[in-house]
Amino acid sequence: MMADTSERMAWLKHVSEKSATFEVDTQIYSLEALFRVCYAYTDRCYLFLAPATQEAVVTVRITGKKHDLDLDLIAGEFSNALIDERVRRDIATETMTIRELIVAQAFAEADIIDRACSEGSYVDDPKGITT
Repeated sequence: MMADTSERMAWLKHVSEKSATFEVDTQIYSLEALFRVCYAYTDRCYLFLAPATQEAVVTVRITGKKHDLDLDLIAGEFSNALIDERVRRDIATETMTIRELIVAQAFAEADIIDRACSEGSYVDDPKGITT
């Protein structure tokens, strides 16, 4: 038999019918990742962030926009979304150089510069600006 939600999610600081509160360590999850995840939940919840009593910890309070919202479920999904966002940031950092090379190569092959204008003389006024 599975333990009830409060035992399985002991990391939750407070859960009631109206809100759930937990803390996020910003040494593990960046503030940028935290805010991105919060933003993804603004369609279903009201979120409030505050500094916790410990350094590098943010307290997150979630209140459902609808009364029938399962806050235990939302808190669990939120925690998984934090992990997802952290991994996405790590992968973006790891692959940044290769992505920049691919984009640079694509623009180099596209030859998007109008050579007539870039190699023209300002005296000749190839765009007819002075007229």
